[in-house]
Amino acid sequence: MTKAVTMKFNNRGDDNLVYRLLSLLQTKLPYPVKELKRIRKQVYLVITDYNWLILKEFPSYKKLKIQEAFTNSLHYEGFHATYRFFSFDQDPIIIDNCIYGCIEYIPGSLKPFSYGEKESRQEALVLLGQYYECTEKLVDAYQYVLPHFDIYEKWVERSKQFKANLPVAAPFIKKNLLQELTSWIDWTLYQLEKEKVNMANEKKVILHGDVAHHNFIRGLNGHLYLIDFDLISIGPRSMDYLQFANRILPVIGWSHSQLQKMNLLQPFLHERSFLIGLAFPTDILREWNRLIRQNKMENDLAREHVVELTEQQFSKRRKFVNKMMKLTD
Repeated sequence: MTKAVTMKFNNRGDDNLVYRLLSLLQTKLPYPVKELKRIRKQVYLVITDYNWLILKEFPSYKKLKIQEAFTNSLHYEGFHATYRFFSFDQDPIIIDNCIYGCIEYIPGSLKPFSYGEKESRQEALVLLGQYYECTEKLVDAYQYVLPHFDIYEKWVERSKQFKANLPVAAPFIKKNLLQELTSWIDWTLYQLEKEKVNMANEKKVILHGDVAHHNFIRGLNGHLYLIDFDLISIGPRSMDYLQFANRILPVIGWSHSQLQKMNLLQPFLHERSFLIGLAFPTDILREWNRLIRQNKMENDLAREHVVELTEQQFSKRRKFVNKMMKLTD
């Protein structure tokens, strides 16, 4: 799904894995494989005489088959703005106990999709709306297959991890900012817990779960595609829209008025649970937790990136959060 970059493998283990994957693919695919290029960790571009494919590692055979079935279901229900899997008649691709699936390659535009443009943000919302109209029909079929999304539990766990990481992170966060962040976390979780019943009664769809800009692809044909269903779950569409809003708020300068101009978001901006969720500093917690989990605190570049994320536009974020708190009174 991403533009391929030819990489040199300096590690013999990398060379060996690529060679074995290539050899196995030659026996699995009905046409010769010309080249295998690593795009990123656990994802490869497969070039054949007939077409291009994406080879991707999956956590388990079950999750691979769920995604195969789900993308087929999307196409069957009329949502074609995504890929299909190449299904093998024989056993799946397994190397070193790792499961790989083959996905249709979508040629991307030279200009990557970005939330930086108003028209692109609007187009992504429209595509998500079409996706939910389709997945609303699939909830019954997948209700015992997919997890049910609980944002309160997710954010409680993220907050616990962040607070456990504070002895390491706190020296790099200004004291007054940290105090405000902590107060926002506590306020949000307290208020959100009171909304759990209301949220549970919302109409369910199959959520995408990761509506970051890199999971949209602008095709060479100009059409927009939605990819990567690793985090699909069952829940109200407001949960994906909340994540979408959290992703774009830094881009639009934490402007409530800009959110209000997005037609598909307008109904949710009148829901108390949605406004509460907008106040939660989920991006800051996510990035500090990830930085520490990956043992990158000694990496000056990585650490400064998260410090900048924390401090950048903080005054605008503060004003926005205070407004959300007032609106929920």
